[in-house]
Amino acid sequence: MPVAEAFVEQHRGLKFKMPVKVIFLADAEFQAALAKGNGSDTTGYATEAKVLHALGLLDGHPDLAMAERSLQDSSVIGFYESKTKELYVRGVDAKPSVRHVLVHELTHALQDQWFSIDRTLPNDDESDLAFRSLVEGDAVRIESQYISTLSAADKREIQAADAAGGPLPTGVPPILLELDYFPYQAGPPFTEAVASAGQERLDAAFTTPPVSTAQVIHPGLYLAGKAPLTVDFPPADGTVIDKGVLGEFGLDLLLERLNSRGQVTAGQIQTISSGWSGDRYIAWDQGSKSCVRTRLQMSNPQATTDLLAALHKFAGEHAGTSVSGTDPVQFTACA
Repeated sequence: MPVAEAFVEQHRGLKFKMPVKVIFLADAEFQAALAKGNGSDTTGYATEAKVLHALGLLDGHPDLAMAERSLQDSSVIGFYESKTKELYVRGVDAKPSVRHVLVHELTHALQDQWFSIDRTLPNDDESDLAFRSLVEGDAVRIESQYISTLSAADKREIQAADAAGGPLPTGVPPILLELDYFPYQAGPPFTEAVASAGQERLDAAFTTPPVSTAQVIHPGLYLAGKAPLTVDFPPADGTVIDKGVLGEFGLDLLLERLNSRGQVTAGQIQTISSGWSGDRYIAWDQGSKSCVRTRLQMSNPQATTDLLAALHKFAGEHAGTSVSGTDPVQFTACA
C-alpha cells in the first residue's frame, strides 16, 4: 500500500492529504459492496432503453439495469467510494493483477481529496460523461505508467488474469459496452494531451472540466476553450420522458451502424463527426412506441450534406423516421 501510494503521488504530482482506507474483499463480499455503492436506477435505465431503441442502437427493450449489474459483477475488480472515502478491491492477495487496480483506484482517491469527484452535474447534456472521461482517463494514465514499470513476468500475470475473466455475461447489449467503455478509451488520450500542456493545466481541468464528448475526442477543442454551440431543444409531440444531447459520440454510434451495412463511408463519418457543432434531443412516448427528435447544428455545408444523406439512409430502414431542415438539421425517429 505505501509503495502504491508513493507511485501515485510521484506520477500524479500531488500528495495525499490523508490516508486512504483500502478494504480487500473476497468475491462475494466485494459484489455485495459494489451493489450497495452503485444502487440501481431502474426507471432511468428503462427510459434510456426506449431512447436507444428509437435511435436504432438497441434491439427491443431489454432490462438495461440488470445487464449493467451483470457487467459490473463480472468485470469490476476495484472501486473507490467517494461518499465513504473507502477503496474496495476484489481479492485478498496483493498480486500484480490486484496491485495495478489499486494504483488506478488510489488515483481516484487522490483526485477526490484535491478536486472532489462526487459531483452533481447537469443531466440534460454531456457534462457527466465528459467529466467521467477526465476522471477515468487520468486514472488509466497513471495505471498504465505503473504497469510499464513491472517485470515481464508480472505483465504476463496481468494479461493472464484479464484473459481468465472469461466471456461477458449473456444479455449485455453491445451498446451498453460502448457507452460504459467510452471514458476508459477516450479518456486516456484526452488526459495525455491536457497533461502535455503542463501539470497545472491537467489540475485545472478538474475545476473546469470538458462538457462534451467532442472536447474529449478532440482535446484541441478543449484546450482552445471551444465549447459546443447551444442549440434549442426541438418541440415534443407528447409528454417528455427524456431530453439531452446526442453529442459527437452518440452521432458516431449511429453512423457506425450505417457504416457496418455499407451505407456510409468512413470518410463521410469523419466529415460529419468533425462538423458536429452542437445538438439537443427530446423524447416522448407515442402509444406503444417512443420517439426521439434531435436538432443538430453542423459547422459547414459538406458536413450538413453528408449528415442529411446518412439520416435519409437511416430513415429508409426505420419506419416512422423523418428528416428536415439544413440549418439546423432535424430528425425524428420512432420505434
